[in-house]
Amino acid sequence: MLESQKRGISNLERLQGQGYEYQLENYTSGLSELSIKAYKTGSQGHFFRVIFQTTLYVQIPIHWGNGDFHLATSDRHAILMETLGLSPEQKEQLLLFTALPSKGTEILILCHKVLVSQEIPFP
Repeated sequence: MLESQKRGISNLERLQGQGYEYQLENYTSGLSELSIKAYKTGSQGHFFRVIFQTTLYVQIPIHWGNGDFHLATSDRHAILMETLGLSPEQKEQLLLFTALPSKGTEILILCHKVLVSQEIPFP
C-alpha cells in the first residue's frame, strides 16, 4: 500500500463514530472522482469533503446518516475484484471502502486513493 493511500485511510478513520451524515456531492466521470460531503446537522457550514480518486466501482445512495466508511475486509475485497474480473495487479492497487447505513443497503466504493479535506466557511 502506498504512503498516500495510508494517509487517506487514516484521515477517513478520524470521521468514524463522530455522528456525521454523508451526502453525494459530485462525480466527475472523466477523472473518475467521487466527492462526498460529511457534515453534522447544525454545524453552520463546517464540513469535511471526502474525495475518492480513480473510482472504478460505486454502489451508493444520494444521502445517508450513521454509516461511516471502513476499509473492507480482504475477503470482501477479493469477492468484488473477482466479480468485476479485475487483474491481480489491480487488486493490489485498489482500495475497497464499505459503509453500512442504518437504513438502506451496503455502500461500496472501489478506488485508488481517498483524500479528506476540512471545509470551514468564511466568517
